[in-house]
Amino acid sequence: MIQRKPLVHLLAKLGFPLASEAENGSQALILLKSEPHEGLICSPHLENPDGLSLLKRIRESPELGKLKVMMYFEDEDDDKIVSATRAGLDGYLVFPFKEKDLETMLKKIW
Repeated sequence: MIQRKPLVHLLAKLGFPLASEAENGSQALILLKSEPHEGLICSPHLENPDGLSLLKRIRESPELGKLKVMMYFEDEDDDKIVSATRAGLDGYLVFPFKEKDLETMLKKIW
């Protein structure tokens, strides 16, 4: 599983120096509601709530509904990817991914 710190470092290198970190889905929601954010990158294995539930809450929220959301999956679990896409996912990558893959996806979404 990808760790948050290396991902934040990589995002800064790719031109996103103000990335925030959250321990879990609840903390992510608090951050997203308290500060302006352009998007969210998370795992479907996030806890409390899990990534798919977090995505659904974001899409149902009037203030967060248009937020760009990307997920990184640990494997090509088609069911999870399809479920997330149907819930409004903007993009995804399958781990392990390369820096260039992340850069391409970020350019596509943002």
